Amino acid sequence: MESENPRLERARSYASEPQEIHVLEGKSDLTPRFKLIFSTVAALTALALILNVLLAAFGGGSDQVQAAAGACSTTYMMGFGAIVGLIGGKVA
Repeated sequence: MESENPRLERARSYASEPQEIHVLEGKSDLTPRFKLIFSTVAALTALALILNVLLAAFGGGSDQVQAAAGACSTTYMMGFGAIVGLIGGKVA
């Protein structure tokens, strides 16, 4: 059966052809230096968060404990910001 509109037939044939898909070959842009920095920041962030929770739960209410909890709170917030910055820098 012949098509009434050859342009429409040509458009359909191009659309049905398989598209070329680019697949990563297992190569990573993550250098060992980046992995080291990222894992260090992540570990320090997790440590500060855990210490902050422990100080809040078991530390009592002295001024020294409150100062240490404030330092831990600042540290893990900065750590989360650093993690987001590192990931954003790799994506861009």
